[in-house]
Amino acid sequence: MTATTPHSRPEPKIDPARRPAAGLRPAGLRPDGSPDDNDRVEIGPTERAFAEWAALGLEAPNLERMRARRLGRVCAELQARDYAGALLFDPLNIRYATDASNMQLWVAHNPARAVFVSADGYVVLWEFHNCAHMSAHLPLVRELRQGAGYFYFLAGDAEQRQAGKFADQVADVLREHGGDNRRLAIDRIETTGIAALQQRGVEIMSGQRVMEHARLIKGADEINAMR
Repeated sequence: MTATTPHSRPEPKIDPARRPAAGLRPAGLRPDGSPDDNDRVEIGPTERAFAEWAALGLEAPNLERMRARRLGRVCAELQARDYAGALLFDPLNIRYATDASNMQLWVAHNPARAVFVSADGYVVLWEFHNCAHMSAHLPLVRELRQGAGYFYFLAGDAEQRQAGKFADQVADVLREHGGDNRRLAIDRIETTGIAALQQRGVEIMSGQRVMEHARLIKGADEINAMR
């Protein structure tokens, strides 16, 4: 079909073959600091929206700066409590720490995604299988893995075995970035995951407390985003 309006295209808007590693970078940036390129997963506000905000005297948030500040807030809370890191399953906490989002409503009650944030800011994201491209553009995510979903709906009778495999990964990452510090803040987790981590010597701390305090104070870019 031939395109007949500015909002219809004869070809796909996003080319799934493109990756940042291929060296394909957009020429410029939008007012929020995101790439001025629609050929990507996260498109964001339109030029019309930016123009309307500017006419109202509203400043667009800088996404790169906002992401860095949020991660810094999480790290500061971990350091203040002498925790080696945080393991987050809540999709809102994952979004806060990394700006990664995927199937937010479904994973709100099916913990199939998780993120580890070390006290010094190293980020590992366990994305849902075959969905790595959803977060590949995010600069704060240092590693993309899969395998965080070990709950019964996905794992069935292999729930404990899958939980053990995930716990092995978490324990390895914790050892690599926390050394002898085994204190790990977790916001929420399946009971099989708790048992598996404790069997590997991980001391589980309150991740909800960490994240609530991190999110308590809004930065200028967050305020601009809300406005």
